[in-house]
Parts: sequence; structure tokens; C-alpha cells
Amino acid sequence: MRVVVATLLTLFLVASSARGQAKYPSLHQEPACQSLMPSAAGGPMPLNPEVVVLRFLGVSNYELAYRDNVLLLDAGIDKLAWWAPTNITPEQMTRHVNAIFLGHAHGEHLWDAPFIGEKTGALVVGDPISMRWVRGTGRVADKKMAVVKGLGGETFTFNGFAVEAVQGHHNVVPNEYMAKDRAAAAAIGALKGGLTPEEQAHDRRLGGMVPLGAEERDKLVTEGTIAFFFTFDNGFRAFYTDSAGPTTEAEKKIMQGKPNIDLGFIPYYGGELAIPITMEYMRLFKPTVMLPTHHDGHRNRMLDMPMGPLNLAIRDELPKSKAIAPLLRAPVCMNTVTKELYLGN
Repeated sequence: MRVVVATLLTLFLVASSARGQAKYPSLHQEPACQSLMPSAAGGPMPLNPEVVVLRFLGVSNYELAYRDNVLLLDAGIDKLAWWAPTNITPEQMTRHVNAIFLGHAHGEHLWDAPFIGEKTGALVVGDPISMRWVRGTGRVADKKMAVVKGLGGETFTFNGFAVEAVQGHHNVVPNEYMAKDRAAAAAIGALKGGLTPEEQAHDRRLGGMVPLGAEERDKLVTEGTIAFFFTFDNGFRAFYTDSAGPTTEAEKKIMQGKPNIDLGFIPYYGGELAIPITMEYMRLFKPTVMLPTHHDGHRNRMLDMPMGPLNLAIRDELPKSKAIAPLLRAPVCMNTVTKELYLGN
């Protein structure tokens, strides 16, 4: 009798969920899934309260829009001349931002956080090194800053989900390997021609924006890199990290008792060294959908990371996981209840 009741209850809940979803447009008709304009810049928010809309904004920068919340995962909106342009400025990204979550204190991950935080009143969350710099700009009020170490219990609650800080680990690429990668990138960059004086000045300004002392550079690797674990009220789970170091004890601890996650922003960086590190994350989190972080190359620094070799490794070992590399600003939409996926152009 208990089995029958449980089965009927399950069928009722599934049917109720399906009826609830039927009130809203399908993903291919959802306005937020048809627009290239980020919600932070005034683009549409999802109409369906169970749909999360994600946008890749270069390097490890993503926007997450869900219900009435817009979160920035890293905040390096302005780009060095090396990178492909997003055609979105920091000034535009100030229409609607509730929170900014920073992965670590390298400039391309946070240099626009103080400006966007000041203009929007967004909560800015990051490690002690990142937040030392953010506080030093004088742009963000103390009550809008949160310093985290990722060792447990640092959770931020929003409408429909919570975000917990988790200690991560920055990537460590051997100097000899990095020198070869940069030489290859420089050779490709030479084929494209040199930067203009204006581009050089722009890059010097950005490159010198977030100075770090020697002690901070060392601490950043093992103590100053933060990942974030998302738990939605309906059971949907996601994980974000912006650097491809080895998985940490804190990351392993947060996955205890969980078979997998639904969405993983997983790092993919470092040429031929990348796949084993990325697969370490894939084995731990087993995301149904994987979006890469820090995979896009930039002139004279590193080569763009092709997704094909990684996709083959994932297909061979974790066939239930799907890795995709979204185009800049293109919406990636997921229904957090039905798990339906839609990729915009």
C-alpha cells in the first residue's frame, strides 16, 4: 500500500510540475533565450521562474540570471586587445546586478567589480586578496562586501537558490611548458599584426590595475582561489570555479553524499596539461552540462583551447555529461525542473 501511495504521489508531483511549466513559453520562445543582450545590461530576464539563463562573457566571466536575480561570476568585462571582443562595456553592465562572485585576484577576473558594484549596489564576494583590492578602490560600501575563505558555512541566499563559498586551488603550469605555449601564441599573434598605440595603452592600463605583492601571489594559489556551489530550492545543483588547479578537500567535502550536479562551470586551461586536470573535476562533480572557464586564448599569452579533445575524453569516460563551449553573450538556458537545455546563437 505504501508503494502504491508513493507512486501516486510521485506521478501527481510530476504532473503538477508539467502543468506549471506549461504556463510559460518553451525555451526556444523564451525572450531571454533569444537575446544576445545580458540581463545586467538591460536584456530580458527569464519569464519562467524555473529557467536559468547563462552567458559567457570571456575568460571565466559568466552571467547567471534566475527569477529576479542577476549574478556575475567574475567581473572582468573590459577585455585586453588580445581577446575576442564581447561588444559589451562595463558601463552597460550596470542596469541589474544583485551580486558579484570573484574567483581570485588576477585582474581579468575582477577589475570591473568595484565599478559595477558601486553603480548597482551589488554584493561583492571574494577571497581576502581580491577584497583587499576591492576595498582599496573606495568604490564599494563595507556592508556590500563579503570576504570568504571557502572553508565551510559561508552561504549567501537569493530568491530560489543559495551560494556557498568553497576553497579552490589556482592552476600551476610549469614555467617551461608556459614558455613554449606563449611562444606559440606569439607566433600566431605575429601573423595578425601588431597592436595599435591605443590598444597598447589600453592593455597597459588593465594589466597594471590589480597589483599583487610577492606574498599575495603565493597565497593566491592555495588560499586565495574560491569556487562557488549553488543549491537551488528545487534540488538543481551547480558549481563554478575559474582556475584549473587540482581539486581541493573542500570541493570533495561539498560533494559528499551527492551523486552529481546538473551544471558545472569547469576550468579548462593549460594546453596538453588541461585534459587530466579538467577530467579530475568532471569525475568529482559529474555535471550533466559542463561549461568551460578560462578556455579562450589570447594573443601572445596562450592558445585558444579546442574543445574537441576534451569532449572525446568526456564521451569515453562520462557519456552522461555534455560539454559545450558557448559563443560570447549567447544564451545558454536550462529548465532547472525538467533539465531541458537550449543553446542560443
